[in-house]
Amino acid sequence: MIVRDECAVLRGCLDSLEKHVDEIIIVDTGSTDDSRSIARARGARLLEFSWCDDFAAARNMGLAACRTDWVLYIDADERLIVSDGAKLAETIEPSWTGAWVTFKPKSGFTRYIDPRLHRRDERLRFTGRIHETLYPAMLSLSANGGGSIGMSGASIDHLGYDVDQAAKHLRNLPLLQMAVLECPERVYLWYHLAETLDAMGRHEEAAVSASTGIRAAQSAADEKTRQDASLIYQFQARSMLRRGEDPVDILKEGLERVPQDHALTFLLAHRHVASGNPEAALALADALLAVDPERLPLCFLAFDKQIFREGARRIKARALIDLGRAQEAVDVLNGL
Repeated sequence: MIVRDECAVLRGCLDSLEKHVDEIIIVDTGSTDDSRSIARARGARLLEFSWCDDFAAARNMGLAACRTDWVLYIDADERLIVSDGAKLAETIEPSWTGAWVTFKPKSGFTRYIDPRLHRRDERLRFTGRIHETLYPAMLSLSANGGGSIGMSGASIDHLGYDVDQAAKHLRNLPLLQMAVLECPERVYLWYHLAETLDAMGRHEEAAVSASTGIRAAQSAADEKTRQDASLIYQFQARSMLRRGEDPVDILKEGLERVPQDHALTFLLAHRHVASGNPEAALALADALLAVDPERLPLCFLAFDKQIFREGARRIKARALIDLGRAQEAVDVLNGL
C-alpha cells in the first residue's frame, strides 16, 4: 500500500489484513504523522519514496519489493473482508493471472468488481500517475496465455469518500490534468477530472472534460470503458438538471450504451415526473423498486441503494398523484 499521513485509518487497515497476508509492504511518500511508526510496530516493511506526482511509480516500487507469489494492493482507508472465516489464499486459484474483489466505494452503495489481486509477475505493473491501474497489464497477460482473471472470495470497503473531499480535490486536480494529456483514451480520468472541476465550482471546464470523455469512449469497445463512460452520462445529466436543462437525450444515449445503469434510469424517471410524463415515470420507478440491490449482478458500476428504495418510492408517489391516484400515493409513501 501507499501511505502518507494516514495514522487515523492505517491501524484499521492493518487489522483487516491480519491472518490473510504473509508480508505487508508500505511505501511511504512523505508522512509527517505517526504512520511510519505504526507500520513498523505492525511488522510491515517500510519503503521510502520520494514523491514525484506519480502514484503508479510508488505502487511499482512496492511491487518490485514483493516476495510472495500473489499480491493484494489496498489503501489505508480501505478494509479487507474475507467471508465465512476463510483465508484469502483459499479463495484464489493458483492458475489465475489475477482476481476480482467486490468493492464498496461508499457507505450505502452497492458493490462493483475491482481487480485487486494478482500473481507476482514482472509484466504486471501499474500505469497512470493518478487512479493508477494494473488492469490493462492484467488483461494483456491473460490474453497471452497467462491465465484467466477469476473471482476471489474477498471484498474491500472504502471509507475515504465518507469525509470531506476538498483537500483531495486540490491535490488531484493538477495530477488529473496531466494524466488526461498522457492517456487521453482513458475515460475514467476524464470523468474524475469533470467531477473534481465541478466540485471546485469550475462548471464550464467540467462540462468540457465530460464531453471529451464521452468522445473518447465512442472509439472504445471494452466493457469497462463503456461503463466508465456511463459515469460521465450520469454527471452530465445531473449537471443539466441543476441548470434547469433537459437531459433526456443524454440519459437515453447513456442507457443505449449501458442499459444496466440504474442511476441513469433513476435520473430519467426523475426527469419524466418533472416534465409531466407520469406514466413513463411510474413505469421506471416500478422497475427500480423491483431491483434487489443486494443481489445485483456484479459489474464495474456501483449504485446508491436509495435509488431502489426511498428515491424510487418518492418518484412513484409523485407520478401517482399526477395521475389522480392520491390514495395509492399515500400507501407508497407510508412504505418509506
